Amino acid sequence: MATTTLFSRSKVLYLGLYPNGQQIQIAFLAADNQPHFYQLPSSELARLPILLRQQFAEKISKKQKFIYTTCLPAHLLWQKHILLPHIRHHHERYRQVRLIIQQHLPIAEHLVQFDFNVTPLQHIGSPRQIDYIQIYAAKKQNISQYCQQFAPLKLNTLDFYAHALLRAFLYCDAYCSNCNHAENSAVLSETLCLYQDQQQSVLLLQCHDNLIQSYGKNQPLTALLTQFHQQNPDINITRYLIYAPIAEADALKQIIANEDNCVVIDPLQYPYFIALGCALWRSGSQTLSK
Repeated sequence: MATTTLFSRSKVLYLGLYPNGQQIQIAFLAADNQPHFYQLPSSELARLPILLRQQFAEKISKKQKFIYTTCLPAHLLWQKHILLPHIRHHHERYRQVRLIIQQHLPIAEHLVQFDFNVTPLQHIGSPRQIDYIQIYAAKKQNISQYCQQFAPLKLNTLDFYAHALLRAFLYCDAYCSNCNHAENSAVLSETLCLYQDQQQSVLLLQCHDNLIQSYGKNQPLTALLTQFHQQNPDINITRYLIYAPIAEADALKQIIANEDNCVVIDPLQYPYFIALGCALWRSGSQTLSK
C-alpha cells in the first residue's frame, strides 16, 4: 500500500504530531536539520499554521507547505512478522498477506486497514530465497477515532509508533552533542533503545531485519531490561540509548555492566520525542496510508 502525500513541491515542512492528553505535541526540523518543538491545545489546531509561522518566523518560509505525520499507538496496532518462500509477483504476495490477516484477525476484512514490508533473504545452505514479511494492521474505526483528535488538520501520513520512536533514537544518537558513539550507530543489532514517559516504558532492538519490541505500562525500564536479558541471553548488546527521567536513567546505568556504553538523551533538549520521530518520517518507514 503506497503512501501518497498531497504536496509534490520540494519546499515542504514535515510536522510530527503526537497527542498528550488535551495537548498536541509538535516537532519539525529546520533547514539546518535542528529540531524545534511546540505544543498547543487540540482545540487550537485550526490556528497551527499561523501560530507556527509567527513563533518560528526565521525557520519557516511563508511558501512552505506542511506535511502532517502522526503515529498509531502500539496498543491499536496488530503486527505479525513471518518468513515465507519468495514470491516473485507483488499481487501474489499481496494475496498471501490478506490470507494471513484473515486467518489471524477475527474481524471482517473490510473493517481492517493494513500494510506490509518485504525483505528478501537468502536461505542458508541453498540458492532458494525466502522473504521476511512484516505485516501491520488496525481497525479502520480505531484509526478514524484516533485521527479525529487532530481535526481540522488533514493528516498526510499515519506512521507506526515503534518506527517513529526508533527514528528519534537514531537521530539523537547522530546529532546530540552528548552522544560519543555516533560513528557506531549503524550497528543496530547491538544497540538497545530504552524509552519511558508518563504512560509506558518501551524497549526496542533492531536485530537485523526484525524489530524486537517490548512494552510495559506502569513498569520501570529496569524490569523490561532484566526481562529482555533473561529471554535473550544470546543477543550481544554493546550500546544502550536511553530516553527517560533522570532517576530511571540512573537506575538503568546501575544494572548495565559498562556505564560507558550508555548514551542518555536529555528529555529537556528533546521534549516531544515521539513527535520528533514522526517529523523524521521522510527518512523512510512503512506506514498505514492516509
